[in-house]
Amino acid sequence: MNIDFFLGRLHPLIVHLPIGFLLLAGIMQALAYFKKEKFAKLDPAISLTLICGVFACIAAAIVGWFLADGGGYNPETLSWHKWLGIALTMVTLFGWLLKAEIIKWSKKVFYMVLGLVLLLVSVTGHLGGNLTHGDNYLLTYAPTSLQNFFGYQAEKINVEIPSRPDSVYVYNHLIRPVLEAKCYECHNETKRKGGLLLTTTEGIMKGGDAGDNIIIGQAYESPLFQRVTYPQSSTKFMPPKGDPLTYSELKLIEWWINEGASFENKLSDVKVTEEIQTLLLRDYKLDTSPKPIYDLLMAPPLEVDVVHQLTSGGFELNRLSSDHPLYQVGTNLDNLSKDQIQLLLTAKEQITWLNLSSKEISDDMLSIIGQLPNLTRLRLQNNPITDEGIGHLKSLENLESLNLYGTSITDKSLGLLKELSKLKRTFLWQTQVTQEAVAELRHTRPDLDVQIGINRKAD
Repeated sequence: MNIDFFLGRLHPLIVHLPIGFLLLAGIMQALAYFKKEKFAKLDPAISLTLICGVFACIAAAIVGWFLADGGGYNPETLSWHKWLGIALTMVTLFGWLLKAEIIKWSKKVFYMVLGLVLLLVSVTGHLGGNLTHGDNYLLTYAPTSLQNFFGYQAEKINVEIPSRPDSVYVYNHLIRPVLEAKCYECHNETKRKGGLLLTTTEGIMKGGDAGDNIIIGQAYESPLFQRVTYPQSSTKFMPPKGDPLTYSELKLIEWWINEGASFENKLSDVKVTEEIQTLLLRDYKLDTSPKPIYDLLMAPPLEVDVVHQLTSGGFELNRLSSDHPLYQVGTNLDNLSKDQIQLLLTAKEQITWLNLSSKEISDDMLSIIGQLPNLTRLRLQNNPITDEGIGHLKSLENLESLNLYGTSITDKSLGLLKELSKLKRTFLWQTQVTQEAVAELRHTRPDLDVQIGINRKAD
């Protein structure tokens, strides 16, 4: 049994005794000064209260010293609290000597000393509160005018989660708010219970007095997760007071640790399990189910005059959805001129599906098509296209589907297809590519669906 820790934990109880005694002495002295006729005989009681305050200060200081040895407190604040407590004890003792007339100085001196006692007890008590509850405990819920007067600025943590999952940072948007609500009170810059700081990424990874806080990839081996999943009856359970972590919060922290405990990853950078998908949709209205790339692309709305210009040039435009400014573009014309293809650049950010099959598209026209940054699906089947024209498509970073059926491309074009990292499907039958080149492409890009069967249906 550690008697020092036991006595140290009596400090929050004993420390209220000197506060009560000294405030009572101040109140009685004020009554004796302003209501002399009624309270003229309070001097002995004031003297007794002051000497009781001295002994109470000594007792609080002793057990407080034991408590401080347990660690977990801001060193600078703790030092000020200690020495101001000692100063309070000495000044109170001097005030008692004056009041008891053991030292016979003027009453004005005693009044100044008593005023200093009250000031010291206020400041020392405030620092003690900061050690226990954090620097901002007193002002966190104070009126705005009072916060402004003392220069307090609440820490603004971004907990408003973006509606687009690819913009959600796992730690900042999902994990940090949990730690702020349930853990910051005891593990902050001012108060580090167990030597653990959770308000900074460095502190989280460094751990506390007991060692590592997080074992990357192993939530059940990580003290951070273990402490919040102990039975509430356990002395190790965290948080020791207030609401425990909810099931959703526990699962998020478990998932975050198992996925590498990164402070930089977005949702799109990590594996989102089916359970976490359900949780995010239910609690955060975040739909993380796989979506086609065009649903993630951003573009400004298409101007009405541009739509009119394209339709007048022989193109048909169909918007993919009412809440998304991307279009599917095609034409009923038998063939298109280069000038007509040039018109597509007026809507280059809004075109995501483009059907130019059997329109006499030439290699030089593809130099224009290669300037459509948000193109995700391109149909070029049955056109007089060669390897030279395919080279113009290398800038289509978002291209997912490319139909080259019935063109004159050769194995040379397959080198380009390897470099289109987002390409998921390509159609190559009735071209001049060889089976050997296709096999090599499939080996290099196992994620790419290469279709060369004669009877396979195009996209």
